[in-house]
Amino acid sequence: MAATPHSARVFIAVDPPQDYEESLDILGVYGSLAAAQTAVRLHRARPGNQIRWAYGRRSEVQEWVGDEHRTTWAFHPDRGWNTQPAAP
Repeated sequence: MAATPHSARVFIAVDPPQDYEESLDILGVYGSLAAAQTAVRLHRARPGNQIRWAYGRRSEVQEWVGDEHRTTWAFHPDRGWNTQPAAP
């Protein structure tokens, strides 16, 4: 079903699979990109999570409008945030 002007627009903070043994973990659902990016940085920095969040591990914020995946912002500690359109 295609997104309509009345579809919900959300930003989902995720820990994407980075090994064959992993699955996608949703860290939270937010109403703005800024809130989702802040939440990802805070989650990575939270005491007790530093072991899980190894230095090279990436995180993502995905923009969804209705059931359409529009854009993904990936965070890597060396490169910061970069954006990529969703695959068709």
